[in-house]
Amino acid sequence: MKQRHYLGATASIYINYALVGMITIILSQYSTYFQKSWHTDIKGISIVLAVVGLGRILTILSAGVISDKIGRKKTLLIALVADIIFLLGAAYAHNLLMACIAALFFGVTNSFGDAAGYPALTDAYPNKSATMNSLVKAAMSLCQFLFPFWVAAVTDARLTAIVLALALAANILLTLVSPFPPHKETPQKNKVSTENATAIQPQTKGQQPKMAIDGALLIALGFTICFTFYVFSQYLPNFGVNVLGVSASTAKTLVSWYAMASLISVFITAIAVTKIKRLTLIIIYTALSAAGLFLMLLKPSLLTARIGSLAIGFFGAGGIWQVGLSILTSYFPKGHGKLTSYYSFMAAVTYFLGPLLSSFVISTTAASVLTVFWITAVDTVISVVITLLLIQRRQHLTLPRN
Repeated sequence: MKQRHYLGATASIYINYALVGMITIILSQYSTYFQKSWHTDIKGISIVLAVVGLGRILTILSAGVISDKIGRKKTLLIALVADIIFLLGAAYAHNLLMACIAALFFGVTNSFGDAAGYPALTDAYPNKSATMNSLVKAAMSLCQFLFPFWVAAVTDARLTAIVLALALAANILLTLVSPFPPHKETPQKNKVSTENATAIQPQTKGQQPKMAIDGALLIALGFTICFTFYVFSQYLPNFGVNVLGVSASTAKTLVSWYAMASLISVFITAIAVTKIKRLTLIIIYTALSAAGLFLMLLKPSLLTARIGSLAIGFFGAGGIWQVGLSILTSYFPKGHGKLTSYYSFMAAVTYFLGPLLSSFVISTTAASVLTVFWITAVDTVISVVITLLLIQRRQHLTLPRN
């Protein structure tokens, strides 16, 4: 009955992420349109994407504190309003400066959306937090899969922005009328997570997780996982056009392959996380993500690009980032809002550093685009290394067998 009571809040959170999923790739999908509107080029688009990350960096740490203080509902409302400002600002911008100012608000959206959404789902479904947080990705992936087809039918980016803004306004109304779970920390005595029932067997010897070591490694993992799928999805159309030499419309469909795999993965991952130790799941996923990237880089073709898109979509973007967050909150059960903000901070750095770094090397040449993807491949290997360190550390900790 308690969970049914929060269906409205749950729906508003998932709707928010569904819309954010589309808005995240709107600049890459309508890249040509925005380049003309803002009088810039692909480097300018990368700079605007980097400013999104900057906006997130500037607000993510405070967003977690604000979320714990004023509640998840008000925090989510801030995210929704900021998203509307970004969409309309980007749609009506006439130069790069105006676009960058608008992009700052999308950074705010990401910060406050994460600081509200993930903790609210954890508060509402304490025994199913990993699954519920992973399903966030399902909402995003479904809309990212469908969005390229919308773009093919609606070539006017301004009209698309208006439609999305209206959808956000409707979600504001839903959020206002929906009760959210209380966000104060409460002890969970005599409760055993059904999704971890086979795994939660505390060890009798060992030490407690240390924020300076285990927390830092998990937060770093939040960066590397996010870097892989974010940079990959943003520049995948460029890979198709400049490396493979296919048409722009064909190149954009690679994002649909990526999103389709991500959507399927979310549901499989939601089941797998109840059967497999979560760090073991992450090491499998990151290793296969790296394999998919190396395949499409060493043997570039439309076929290997589709295989790589499926690999990164399934193993890199199918909810594994959220699984990492669930491990972090299980290691350190107090202050979920702050912990989420720390973890999401590294995603913010990804949103800033990934496009900024890419803006220095990317152009319309195949070599420049390949460089961006090689950087992404190296980052994915680092994810594997970090996870191996965490697995090694886990053997000496007193905690649920994550």
